[in-house]
Amino acid sequence: MTTLYVTEPGTVVGYGNEALTVKRGEEKRRCRLAELRLLVVLPGVQLTGQAIAVLLDRGVETLFLRGDGRFRGRLQGQFQTNPTLRLAQYRVVDTTFGMALAQMLVLGKIRNQRTLLQRRNREMRGRVGGLAEAVETMGTYIRQLQGLESPLDRSQLMGIEGICARTYYQALAQVLPPRWNFSGRNRRPPRDPGNALLSWGYGVLLSRVFSACVQAGFDPYLGFFHATEPYRPNLVLDVMEEFRPLAIDRTVWEILESDLLEASDFVPSPDGEGVWLGPQAKRLFLTRLERRFQTRFLYPPQKRQLTLSQILLEQARWLGRCCVELRLDYQAFTVR
Repeated sequence: MTTLYVTEPGTVVGYGNEALTVKRGEEKRRCRLAELRLLVVLPGVQLTGQAIAVLLDRGVETLFLRGDGRFRGRLQGQFQTNPTLRLAQYRVVDTTFGMALAQMLVLGKIRNQRTLLQRRNREMRGRVGGLAEAVETMGTYIRQLQGLESPLDRSQLMGIEGICARTYYQALAQVLPPRWNFSGRNRRPPRDPGNALLSWGYGVLLSRVFSACVQAGFDPYLGFFHATEPYRPNLVLDVMEEFRPLAIDRTVWEILESDLLEASDFVPSPDGEGVWLGPQAKRLFLTRLERRFQTRFLYPPQKRQLTLSQILLEQARWLGRCCVELRLDYQAFTVR
């Protein structure tokens, strides 16, 4: 199955003979609908009415991103609902049980962040003191979260998550090539190429986790860890936490440490205060991200190999079962 990213402004996506037609100027390509699993559309791309209708009728997931990579929306046709899950979700939000689930999600994120730092520390043979110190600091918080008899409240959990996030990004800033001027996480707008890639990647991840949450039967706007802020997919932000290091961060670090991109592949944001991905950087990054989403991992609950994209959905379904059955057996997907 295929994921199709349509990135160039002025592109028109139409339909004919059981295929999407992607046309820009004199260039025209086709993608058979039978092989299409996901369509991602960027600003400046036009979908014809016929194309929209067939995407809805065939149930092809269609996501729209903003110019900076943030999630804009999705086409939503008919889909199977799960009232039982949604009622269960509403019951456990803002409860001790809900915070226990939130703690498991955050713990998974911190563990995966620490694993990336551990790998880098081994590669550097412990020569960067700040890297080893960050690994130890995050390990302390992991043990603290694992040893609690009752879950923390939201503000306490956000405090630990924030400390570990700062520790993580500051450690990476010590080992990434200096030419990228990465000194830690910043956004809205991102002020350096590394943060531009991270923001773009998190936007793509959010859109795909949004789809997984809807397929699992959740209300994507009602979360456990993230406060129930209006107009924000709070549950999606919860579920994607454990996948940020695995899906996005590792891909970004690999690109920044290679010679695949130059500073000239990034452009000023429209307000002139930040950095956006240029066309070449966008194409390369999306290609690398898709390769990562299609990478297979051993998925312990089912004892079989699944793609990372499939694991997103299986983790959302597992979280749903926990809500319905009031079980706390959820385990974040982590790697060693």
